[in-house]
Amino acid sequence: MTLLAIDTSTQFASVALYDGRTVLAESTWHAHRRHDDHLFPEIDRLLALAGATPRDLTRVAVAIGPGSFTGLRVAIAAAQGVARASGAAAIGVPTLDVAAHPFASSRTRVCALIPAGRGEHYAAMYRESRGTWGRRSEIMTCRTDELATRVAVETLFVGEIDDATTAELRERLGARALFPPASATVRRAGHLAEIGWARIERGEGVRGEALEPLYIRAPLIRGP
Repeated sequence: MTLLAIDTSTQFASVALYDGRTVLAESTWHAHRRHDDHLFPEIDRLLALAGATPRDLTRVAVAIGPGSFTGLRVAIAAAQGVARASGAAAIGVPTLDVAAHPFASSRTRVCALIPAGRGEHYAAMYRESRGTWGRRSEIMTCRTDELATRVAVETLFVGEIDDATTAELRERLGARALFPPASATVRRAGHLAEIGWARIERGEGVRGEALEPLYIRAPLIRGP
């Protein structure tokens, strides 16, 4: 069995192939706003690298947001197409869960952030409780100063965090604000694949057409 993971939630994009034990192939790039230009060529390239074909895809995991409205639609449409063509089981995973996943072994509380526009961030808190790692807050939309009021203990901030946000968190929180190296915060589809595989194994998989984006708030521009 092979799982295809797709994440085009933000200006970064990532795809991976996973067999339940090993990331067989993976590609992550700065897509700006051109996710659909490179997504399918990258999927084809990974299949070739792994010596696989679309028929080998039995599972598909997709990051469902929050994030870029266009990016989320591109990824979900791609995942639905793969599931429809191959009969693959599908799973949607919140994007912040993917950003936090590499830090599951940390004994420190983790706050995952991605840009929400308008000077705000999407954010959620993660930590281990009773031996189980997971999200321990709602997914919120907030400014940096609002987020800082929720932090009373040492917290590791991860995800897409610009220099201004890092500086403000350090100024407001002092030693309570911790940051990993920049290379450790890249959101990778290999992490999405691990989460998706585990959730499908638990029976949480759905048909492709049931996948829906997690927007949190309405788009800035609406149609008629």
